[in-house]
Amino acid sequence: MRKTLPLLALLLTAAQAQTGVGVSPPRALYPAAPGTSLTGSILVDHPGRSGTLQVEVVLQDVLLQADGKPLYLDPGSHPRSLTRWLAVSPLAFLLQPQAAQEVRYTVQVPPDAQPGTYWGIVFFESAPAGSRQGAEGLGIRVKTRVGHVVYVEVGQVSRSGRIQGFRYLPPSREGPAQVRLSFQNTGTGLLRLKGRVEVRDLQGRPVAQAEVPETASLPGATHELPAPLDKPLPPGRYLVLAVLDYGSPSLIAGEGRIEVK
Repeated sequence: MRKTLPLLALLLTAAQAQTGVGVSPPRALYPAAPGTSLTGSILVDHPGRSGTLQVEVVLQDVLLQADGKPLYLDPGSHPRSLTRWLAVSPLAFLLQPQAAQEVRYTVQVPPDAQPGTYWGIVFFESAPAGSRQGAEGLGIRVKTRVGHVVYVEVGQVSRSGRIQGFRYLPPSREGPAQVRLSFQNTGTGLLRLKGRVEVRDLQGRPVAQAEVPETASLPGATHELPAPLDKPLPPGRYLVLAVLDYGSPSLIAGEGRIEVK
């Protein structure tokens, strides 16, 4: 079953639900060879000052949609799924206020695993202890989720990509005006991208600049990267130049045109 949920940052800083648990670290990346195993650990804490939490582990896969938002899937839903190899303990526990629990996991890499990055998410689903999903409307169990993303790089991975095009989004309730880059990850490895965008008029004069915030790009994905602008662009046609850094000595550059109506 496929699910779309708010962006949980595959991606970046320590995750903590407002009324649930905190998870540290938010992600981990390990090198591995085919046929080997590795272990990792996650610290799950209860930052609140009252109320015991019931915590359960839920494993899920994730892919990137064209707009850059994550699509959460059942374990084993795609060829690069790590959840098929992942064992977690404990799978459920109680957490007192201001307390923490170490959760350990083991990844068993198959002997025939092909080179590349594999990934999966260990979600921690929490609710007040003693609450329950009531039958016939007799009770409601409110759960919150935070996650730890596990990446495993098997053998030698290749890292490459290209900028396929650009489009302009005017300001909205969801955020400021932005230029969005369509990016294709053409390698077998995870990329962590950041960069800059320059907008020029057709005479080559600079009109605006924007930063591309650090974003994860999964192998095989084609998705958009945001570059928020300080102010909207006036109607017209523009040239867009972009440069992306993914931690390699070489950079990924691209150019194109956008029209603002």
